[in-house]
Amino acid sequence: MNRNVVGMSVRSGARAFTAVVLLLAACEGLLPGPDDFEPSGTDFNLNPNIELLLITGKNTGFPPTGTFPFSFAVRSRNSGIECDTLPAGLLFRSKKSRVQHVLMLKPHIISTGPSPVQFELGMFCCNEFREMPRASDTFELGPITDNAGLREIVDRVRDRDISGHLWMVQRAVWMVTDSTGLNQAYRDSLDNLPPARI
Repeated sequence: MNRNVVGMSVRSGARAFTAVVLLLAACEGLLPGPDDFEPSGTDFNLNPNIELLLITGKNTGFPPTGTFPFSFAVRSRNSGIECDTLPAGLLFRSKKSRVQHVLMLKPHIISTGPSPVQFELGMFCCNEFREMPRASDTFELGPITDNAGLREIVDRVRDRDISGHLWMVQRAVWMVTDSTGLNQAYRDSLDNLPPARI
């Protein structure tokens, strides 16, 4: 084979290899790494008289308490009405490693009888570089977060109406879970949210 042809083939192969390496390096931030956020904290136990049927993402809906709608399906284990409160700071674990774990920032009261009931919950995503949750994605109850940064957000929005500023709050969550944490500008923005409606 002609040396020029061999040389061109080698150079083309080297360029292709370099392009692949650069592409992988550029995409590295889009894949979960060793520092990817994982739920931790105090175990949350649902009222034992309530059977949890399914937790999934939803493709439609606009809850005022989160950027992503979730379906929470339950029923009473007996013939009566059973109640419980899902607390602020509760995490939900994704069953797929490529899909984000999620956080609930506002408490939600649930009440159900023996027939299945579905509640729409508003959630915030915790892994910016994973896929957004969809209706086909399933979740399990996680703990009440012990992450100091997430606890700070919970405390700052406790008595605030977040409905008109959901994406700003979502960005604050990602700053804690996927970056260096809240800065003063974001603390001020959270503190300046309007008071919650009674």
